[in-house]
Amino acid sequence: MRILAITLILISIEGCDILTTRDSEKPDKPRSNFVTPTTPDLLFKNFSESLKEKVVENYMACFVDNAFLDKDYKFIPSAGSVAQFGALADWDLNSEKQYFNNLKSTTINNVPLILQLNHEISNTQGDSAVYQYDYILSVPFESSSISYRGNLKFNIHFDSRNHWVITRWEDTKNEEYPSWSELKGKYY
Repeated sequence: MRILAITLILISIEGCDILTTRDSEKPDKPRSNFVTPTTPDLLFKNFSESLKEKVVENYMACFVDNAFLDKDYKFIPSAGSVAQFGALADWDLNSEKQYFNNLKSTTINNVPLILQLNHEISNTQGDSAVYQYDYILSVPFESSSISYRGNLKFNIHFDSRNHWVITRWEDTKNEEYPSWSELKGKYY
Protein backbone atom coordinates (compact mmCIF):
# COMPACT_ATOMS: atom_id res chain seq x y z
CA MET A 1 0.00 0.00 0.00
CA ARG A 2 2.82 2.32 0.86
CA ILE A 3 4.56 1.59 -2.49
CA LEU A 4 1.34 2.39 -4.35
CA ALA A 5 1.00 5.74 -2.54
CA ILE A 6 4.62 6.67 -3.31
CA THR A 7 4.17 5.68 -6.97
CA LEU A 8 1.02 7.82 -7.27
CA ILE A 9 2.81 10.80 -5.69
CA LEU A 10 5.77 10.44 -8.10
CA ILE A 11 3.45 10.16 -11.12
CA SER A 12 1.51 13.27 -10.08
CA ILE A 13 4.73 15.25 -9.55
CA GLU A 14 6.24 14.14 -12.90
CA GLY A 15 3.00 14.44 -14.85
CA CYS A 16 1.69 17.68 -13.43
CA ASP A 17 1.59 19.28 -16.87
CA ILE A 18 -0.39 16.47 -18.51
CA LEU A 19 -3.47 18.63 -18.94
CA THR A 20 -1.71 21.83 -19.99
CA THR A 21 -1.73 22.89 -23.63
CA ARG A 22 1.47 22.90 -25.63
CA ASP A 23 2.72 25.54 -28.02
CA SER A 24 1.37 25.19 -31.54
CA GLU A 25 3.68 23.85 -34.24
CA LYS A 26 4.20 25.40 -37.63
CA PRO A 27 2.71 23.31 -40.44
CA ASP A 28 5.06 21.00 -42.37
CA LYS A 29 3.76 22.32 -45.66
CA PRO A 30 2.93 25.87 -46.64
CA ARG A 31 -0.68 26.94 -46.93
CA SER A 32 -1.99 26.19 -50.35
CA ASN A 33 -4.74 27.41 -52.65
CA PHE A 34 -4.81 24.15 -54.66
CA VAL A 35 -8.29 22.99 -55.62
CA THR A 36 -9.38 19.84 -57.40
CA PRO A 37 -9.01 20.69 -61.12
CA THR A 38 -12.44 19.56 -62.32
CA THR A 39 -12.48 22.28 -65.00
CA PRO A 40 -9.74 23.67 -67.25
CA ASP A 41 -10.10 27.05 -65.52
CA LEU A 42 -9.30 25.42 -62.16
CA LEU A 43 -6.30 23.64 -63.68
CA PHE A 44 -4.81 26.92 -64.92
CA LYS A 45 -5.66 28.66 -61.65
CA ASN A 46 -3.76 25.88 -59.81
CA PHE A 47 -0.88 26.23 -62.27
CA SER A 48 -0.61 29.99 -61.67
CA GLU A 49 -1.05 29.64 -57.89
CA SER A 50 1.62 26.90 -57.68
CA LEU A 51 4.08 29.33 -59.25
CA LYS A 52 2.95 32.20 -57.05
CA GLU A 53 3.21 30.09 -53.88
CA LYS A 54 6.30 28.19 -55.12
CA VAL A 55 4.78 24.84 -54.09
CA VAL A 56 6.48 22.10 -56.10
CA GLU A 57 3.87 19.43 -55.25
CA ASN A 58 1.04 21.62 -56.56
CA TYR A 59 3.01 22.49 -59.68
CA MET A 60 3.61 18.81 -60.43
CA ALA A 61 -0.04 17.95 -59.71
CA CYS A 62 -0.96 20.04 -62.77
CA PHE A 63 0.76 17.53 -65.06
CA VAL A 64 -0.30 14.09 -66.22
CA ASP A 65 0.24 11.14 -63.88
CA ASN A 66 0.55 7.82 -65.74
CA ALA A 67 -1.25 6.07 -62.88
CA PHE A 68 -4.43 7.93 -63.86
CA LEU A 69 -4.03 8.52 -67.62
CA ASP A 70 -2.09 6.50 -70.16
CA LYS A 71 -0.36 9.48 -71.79
CA ASP A 72 3.20 10.70 -71.59
CA TYR A 73 4.04 14.33 -70.91
CA LYS A 74 5.70 16.21 -73.78
CA PHE A 75 7.38 19.62 -73.68
CA ILE A 76 8.15 21.38 -76.98
CA PRO A 77 10.69 24.16 -76.26
CA SER A 78 10.87 27.46 -78.13
CA ALA A 79 12.91 27.61 -81.32
CA GLY A 80 16.64 27.91 -80.73
CA SER A 81 16.50 27.11 -77.03
CA VAL A 82 17.48 23.44 -77.51
CA ALA A 83 20.73 24.54 -79.18
CA GLN A 84 21.42 26.69 -76.13
CA PHE A 85 20.22 24.15 -73.52
CA GLY A 86 20.55 20.54 -74.68
CA ALA A 87 18.54 19.17 -71.73
CA LEU A 88 15.38 20.60 -73.29
CA ALA A 89 15.55 17.97 -76.06
CA ASP A 90 14.55 15.15 -73.70
CA TRP A 91 12.42 17.09 -71.23
CA ASP A 92 10.10 15.03 -69.02
CA LEU A 93 8.24 15.28 -65.71
CA ASN A 94 11.42 14.71 -63.69
CA SER A 95 12.98 17.61 -65.59
CA GLU A 96 9.97 19.80 -64.70
CA LYS A 97 10.37 18.96 -61.01
CA GLN A 98 14.12 19.52 -60.96
CA TYR A 99 13.81 22.82 -62.83
CA PHE A 100 11.10 24.08 -60.47
CA ASN A 101 13.05 23.10 -57.34
CA ASN A 102 16.19 24.82 -58.69
CA LEU A 103 14.24 27.92 -59.69
CA LYS A 104 12.55 28.09 -56.30
CA SER A 105 15.91 27.96 -54.50
CA THR A 106 17.35 30.87 -56.52
CA THR A 107 14.45 33.29 -56.13
CA ILE A 108 13.75 35.67 -53.26
CA ASN A 109 11.87 33.98 -50.39
CA ASN A 110 8.31 35.19 -49.84
CA VAL A 111 8.28 37.01 -53.19
CA PRO A 112 5.99 35.21 -55.65
CA LEU A 113 6.53 34.20 -59.24
CA ILE A 114 3.79 36.02 -61.14
CA LEU A 115 2.26 34.44 -64.24
CA GLN A 116 -0.07 36.42 -66.47
CA LEU A 117 -1.98 34.41 -69.06
CA ASN A 118 -3.57 36.64 -71.71
CA HIS A 119 -5.56 36.28 -74.94
CA GLU A 120 -6.95 32.82 -74.29
CA ILE A 121 -7.84 30.68 -77.29
CA SER A 122 -9.40 27.34 -76.41
CA ASN A 123 -10.91 24.33 -78.13
CA THR A 124 -12.51 21.62 -75.98
CA GLN A 125 -13.51 18.25 -77.41
CA GLY A 126 -14.95 15.91 -74.77
CA ASP A 127 -12.17 14.75 -72.45
CA SER A 128 -9.41 16.80 -74.10
CA ALA A 129 -8.76 20.43 -74.92
CA VAL A 130 -6.16 22.79 -76.34
CA TYR A 131 -5.55 26.13 -74.60
CA GLN A 132 -3.29 28.83 -75.98
CA TYR A 133 -2.14 31.97 -74.17
CA ASP A 134 0.32 34.82 -74.43
CA TYR A 135 2.28 34.74 -71.19
CA ILE A 136 4.38 37.01 -69.02
CA LEU A 137 6.24 35.28 -66.19
CA SER A 138 7.93 37.61 -63.70
CA VAL A 139 10.68 35.93 -61.69
CA PRO A 140 12.16 37.67 -58.60
CA PHE A 141 15.82 36.62 -58.59
CA GLU A 142 18.16 37.77 -55.84
CA SER A 143 19.97 40.16 -58.19
CA SER A 144 17.03 41.39 -60.29
CA SER A 145 13.55 40.58 -61.52
CA ILE A 146 13.29 39.20 -65.06
CA SER A 147 10.22 38.85 -67.29
CA TYR A 148 9.90 35.89 -69.63
CA ARG A 149 7.41 36.28 -72.47
CA GLY A 150 5.99 34.28 -75.29
CA ASN A 151 3.09 32.12 -76.30
CA LEU A 152 2.25 28.75 -74.84
CA LYS A 153 -0.07 26.04 -75.99
CA PHE A 154 -1.26 23.38 -73.55
CA ASN A 155 -2.92 20.12 -74.50
CA ILE A 156 -4.92 18.99 -71.49
CA HIS A 157 -6.88 15.82 -70.76
CA PHE A 158 -9.43 14.58 -68.25
CA ASP A 159 -7.95 11.67 -66.27
CA SER A 160 -9.55 8.75 -64.39
CA ARG A 161 -9.76 10.84 -61.18
CA ASN A 162 -11.88 13.38 -63.10
CA HIS A 163 -9.00 15.92 -63.01
CA TRP A 164 -7.86 18.04 -65.91
CA VAL A 165 -4.07 17.67 -66.39
CA ILE A 166 -1.43 19.02 -68.78
CA THR A 167 -0.14 16.40 -71.22
CA ARG A 168 1.68 18.62 -73.72
CA TRP A 169 3.22 22.10 -73.45
CA GLU A 170 4.53 24.00 -76.45
CA ASP A 171 6.46 27.24 -75.91
CA THR A 172 6.91 29.92 -78.58
CA LYS A 173 9.39 32.74 -78.02
CA ASN A 174 8.56 36.45 -78.19
CA GLU A 175 11.67 37.68 -80.04
CA GLU A 176 12.12 40.70 -77.75
CA TYR A 177 12.26 38.72 -74.47
CA PRO A 178 13.71 35.49 -73.10
CA SER A 179 11.30 32.55 -73.29
CA TRP A 180 10.08 30.18 -70.60
CA SER A 181 12.09 27.46 -72.35
CA GLU A 182 15.26 29.44 -71.72
CA LEU A 183 14.33 29.76 -68.04
CA LYS A 184 13.76 26.00 -67.82
CA GLY A 185 17.04 25.25 -69.59
CA LYS A 186 19.03 27.60 -67.38
CA TYR A 187 17.63 26.23 -64.12
CA TYR A 188 17.55 22.53 -64.98
